[in-house]
Parts: sequence; structure tokens; C-alpha cells
Amino acid sequence: MRLDLSLPVILIAIAETLIWAALFYTFPILLLHWEADFGWGREEIAAAFTLALVVAALGSPIAGRLIDRGLSRISFPVAAFFGGGVLFALSMAETRLAFFGCWALIGLASSACLYEPCFAFLTRRKGADARGAITTVTLVAGFASTLCFPLADWLADAWGWRTALMVFAAIACFGAAPLFAIATSMMEGRTTARPTQEENDEARAAARAAMRRPTFWLLAGSFPLLAITHGMTISHLMPILADRGASDASAVLAASLIGPCQVLGRIVITAFAGGKTAVAITQIAFFGIVIAMGLFLAAHSEALIFFGVAVFGGAYGVLSITRPLVAADFLGRIGFGAISGALALAYIACAAAAPTLAALFWRAGGYDLTLTLGAGFAVAGMLLLWLAGRSTKTS
Repeated sequence: MRLDLSLPVILIAIAETLIWAALFYTFPILLLHWEADFGWGREEIAAAFTLALVVAALGSPIAGRLIDRGLSRISFPVAAFFGGGVLFALSMAETRLAFFGCWALIGLASSACLYEPCFAFLTRRKGADARGAITTVTLVAGFASTLCFPLADWLADAWGWRTALMVFAAIACFGAAPLFAIATSMMEGRTTARPTQEENDEARAAARAAMRRPTFWLLAGSFPLLAITHGMTISHLMPILADRGASDASAVLAASLIGPCQVLGRIVITAFAGGKTAVAITQIAFFGIVIAMGLFLAAHSEALIFFGVAVFGGAYGVLSITRPLVAADFLGRIGFGAISGALALAYIACAAAAPTLAALFWRAGGYDLTLTLGAGFAVAGMLLLWLAGRSTKTS
């Protein structure tokens, strides 16, 4: 699996690192700060993140169609700048209405500039060569949590969570947005012709045909189950680690290692995947998520906690590369923006439910129950992915 080190891909990779740090990872690191400052319940705060991800899911098909129409050089930078502006507004929120409203708008921005639209864009522009570009982006952007967790925690402790959000708003507006604008313009080309009506019709027909296949619906079930497990874990990572007995300093350090472990997992796969198919690698990574849940459950020492974080980060790092590759291999690349957007609708919807589900499971049976159910969701996802592969072979 060769890396794509072209300048626009490198710029997109840096932009994705910054925008993930700003729009996504600020929530888990600031969760406990909001709980202490506002005095709201953890379930209520988690519901705001759920709302953001629901809006992101609803916006994904629209973002996919914009990509198919060659409008990426507008949609990506505008979404990043808008998301940064909303983060600044969130830094001044005092009421539930303002807090929830800002997270809804952050979800709208996320739908057009995080991994799902990025991978659809790279697949559209690179075709069969997209694997190298996607690998490069995920290798670099894996450090988003490493950037966000220590920086946001330090800023929040030193000057308050509002200042932390202002800094990340600036990162989104003046870091990610310009990089997206430059990179997408380079890849689309300022003089590149828009797709013809015939090409648009072909893309829509291909997308409709793909969505009628059983394979599509099996994938639409498999990966969203992964999203639940990942979303429950990452959105509650700090309280989960505290519940496992980690000190505050160790919890921040462990959370910061999620990104490097994602990168390490991607490097290992890049170097040693050999002739393994994307679906085979994906099955192995699913199993890694199950193992990570078991390690968290068994953790009574900080060594096991760090080992669980390493396995979890590595496995999900691999899955973030292989998900779009499996979808493209199984369903085709014509109209992939729409296909990817439709798959993302289910994926992000389940990711949206995950923070609130985790809070409810925690309330019902503690984080032991949350982690046990997370392992079960991952096992079910493995089974559906296997069935999707069988369905592809017989169709």
C-alpha cells in the first residue's frame, strides 16, 4: 500500500488533522469541564454531541452530491471556516439552547469536511489510486487527538474551557479552511470542466443500483455498529479511563496516544498487508476492537489501560483506511460520492447515538456494561461484514 505524497494530498492531510482536533476531539476532552461548570448531567451534555452527529449524518448525502458535482473546492473550506465560527460562538454559550444550537451547527460543518466527504473526494479524484491518498491522510490526521487532548486540557486548566474553544476556532478558520481551499483547488483544477449531465445521470444511476444490492445494506449495518463502539468509547474516554483507575495525568497521556497508535496501526498495515484484501484487513481490525474492549474491562493497572488504548487506536486507525476501500471494492466507484454519503448517513447516525447510549449504559450498569456492549456491537459488525463479502461473491 504505497503512500501518496503529492502536495495537495499532504495539504489535505494537515487540514484534516486540524479540523478533527477542532470539531471532534474538543468534545471528549472538555466533557468533564462542562459538567463541572454548567452543573448539567453527563447524559444531557452527551446529547449535544449526539445532536451534532445526527445533523452530520443528515448532511452527508448532500455533501456527497456536492463532491460528485465538482464543488469540493467550495464546500470543504466553507465548512471548515463555518465550523470554526461556531466553535467561537460555543465559547460564549451560557444556556442549554445556545450549547445545543452550536453543536447542531458544528454537526452541519462536520458533514462536509471530516473523513467521510474527504475519502469520497479522494476516491472521486484518484479512482483506483485513492488508497495511497487515503492512507496518507489518515496517517497524518491520526495525530489530531495528540494535538487536541494535551493542548485543550492545558488551555482549559490554565485559562478555562472558553479560551480553549477560541484557540481551536482560530485553528479551524485560519489553519484548516485555507489549506482545504488550496488543496481542493489544486486537485479539482480551476479550469476543470464540471461533470456533464450524462455523467451526472450515470453517477445517480450507479448509486441507485448500488443501494438496491444486499451488499449495500449489509455494509450499512456493519460499519455503523463499529461507529457505536468507537463513539461510545471515544466520547467518554476520559471518564472511562478515570473509572479504570487512571490518574488525571495518565488519562490525558493515554488519550493523547490514541492518534499515534492509529498512525502506528496504519503504518503496520501499509508495510505488512502484502496481498491481503481490504475486507480481510478490516475483519482483523474489527477483532482488534473487540480485544481492546476486553482489555479495558480487565484493566486494573495503568499498564493494561495503556495497552487497551494502543490496541483500540491501532485497530480503529486501520478501519478508517479500509472502510471506504471496502465500500468502493464492493459497490463500485461511479457515483461514489452519493454511495459514500448514503453509507455515511447510517454510520454517522449510529456515531451520533453513541455518546448518549454510553451515558445511558453507564447510568444503568457503569462502564463495565458500556464496554461489554461495545464488544458485542463490534462482533455483530464483523458478522455483517462477512455476510457482505459473501453477498458480493454470489451477486
